[in-house]
Amino acid sequence: MTDSDRVFGLSVNEVTAYTAIANLLLVVILTAINIYYAWHAKRQADASKEQVDASNRQASLAEESLSILRNQIAQQHKADLATVTLQLKIAIHAIDDWMKRIGGDSYPQIPDAIKILSDDFSLATHRANALDEIVAENMGAAALYIVEAENNLRILRARQADHPAGWKDVQEKATKSLSIAKYKLNVARARWDSASSQAS
Repeated sequence: MTDSDRVFGLSVNEVTAYTAIANLLLVVILTAINIYYAWHAKRQADASKEQVDASNRQASLAEESLSILRNQIAQQHKADLATVTLQLKIAIHAIDDWMKRIGGDSYPQIPDAIKILSDDFSLATHRANALDEIVAENMGAAALYIVEAENNLRILRARQADHPAGWKDVQEKATKSLSIAKYKLNVARARWDSASSQAS
C-alpha cells in the first residue's frame, strides 16, 4: 500500500470503516433527536388536549349554570306574575267590601282596625315595576287614594251618627277615594292580564 492510498495516515478501508461508524453514530444521534422532539411534541399535544378538555368542562359547567339561572329567572317571573295578579284581585275585592260597608244612607258601622290593602301589596307593586312600569304606577296611585280613604274612614268612625251633615261629607270623600283607587286597580289589572296572557 502506497502513501497515495492513505488519507490522514489511514488506509482507505480504515477511512471507510470510520466513516461507516460516524454515519452510524450520526443516525443514532439524529434518531435520538427525532425521538426527543416526538416525545416533546406528544407532551405538548397531551397538555393541549388537557387544556381543551378543561375548557370543554368549563364550557359545559357554564352552560349548566346558565340553564339553571334561566330556569330560576323563568320561575321567578311566573311567581311575580302570580303575586301581582293575586294582589290586584285582593285589593279590588277589599275595596268592594269597604264600599258596601260604608254605602247607604245610614251611619256605617266601622271596625277599629281599618286596613284595606294587604301587607304584600307594596311588594307586588315593586315586582310589577320590574315588569311593567305603567301597572306599577297605577297600583301606586291606587295605594295613595286608599290611604286617603283610610284616613277619611278613621274620621268617619270618630263622628257621631247624630251629625248627619258631618259624617255624610266624610263618607262621600272616602267613597270617592275608594272609587278612584278601584278604577286605577282595574286599569292595572286589565293591562297586567293582557301582558300575562302574552307572556304565557
